[in-house]
Amino acid sequence: MTNIFEYIDYRKFLADYYLEKKEQNHVFSYQLLSNKLGFKNKGFIFNVISNRKNLSKSSVVKISQAINLKLKEADYFEYLVSFNQAKNLQERKYYFNKLIEIKSNRKGANKIRETRKDQYEFYSKWYISVIRSLIDMHEFKDDYNRLAKNVYPSIKPKEAKKALALLKKLDMIKKQKNGAYKITDKLITAGKDIVELGLLDFQLETLELAKKTIQELTRDKRHISGLTLGISKNTYELISKEIELFQEKIMQLAKLDENADNVFQFNFYLFPVSNVNGLVSKRH
Repeated sequence: MTNIFEYIDYRKFLADYYLEKKEQNHVFSYQLLSNKLGFKNKGFIFNVISNRKNLSKSSVVKISQAINLKLKEADYFEYLVSFNQAKNLQERKYYFNKLIEIKSNRKGANKIRETRKDQYEFYSKWYISVIRSLIDMHEFKDDYNRLAKNVYPSIKPKEAKKALALLKKLDMIKKQKNGAYKITDKLITAGKDIVELGLLDFQLETLELAKKTIQELTRDKRHISGLTLGISKNTYELISKEIELFQEKIMQLAKLDENADNVFQFNFYLFPVSNVNGLVSKRH
């Protein structure tokens, strides 16, 4: 039986549940699944799995009962649906914590909970990755005042110390015999939910940093530009792919730079500033 606690996307859970039943019975279909779940529209479940339809609270209850979810499983499924269909970041965080709370009450979950919390903090605080890069470029030996001042905008020494402790805990840096820290080759691993939520916070913070640099730095120290474009959905998708390719090229240039001495934040933003045909209100 598909383990719902391993999922952070209820649509993926339902898709895997369908495939599992299909393997057990080759004549099993979306129509049979819809009938089993008590939906009159034979294509409803397919549309839900395909992200064309959302689930209502009554539909969530109906599905939980039809596939025989136990109490905690049903609670998890309900919060999972709310998490995936949340309309804003505040709601997503609320339901995300509910999901973690249920997982934490399961056997052997305490260590997992702490790891996920640490991973989330790494992705959500903009200056932690900056500190990791600074340690890679400049020798650091527990001088938190200097480290904090080398971050721009500067942070408090206690924040620098806390960030370093987190990097050590995640095994991203290691103290050498001479007292200096060095980054490790070990990459941090995290679930998609951790990365997505953390990066949302990170992006909001870096937006504020961008505003600050416009006000405080001269043009020779920052490069900020923008375009207003009239494009179709297909062109939007093509531009998005070009941005991804360009990001890879920028990363390669950074990797080849043997004289790196400062940390830069490079963001890409492509978002609608019009709302024809209900573009903004639609779910994508």
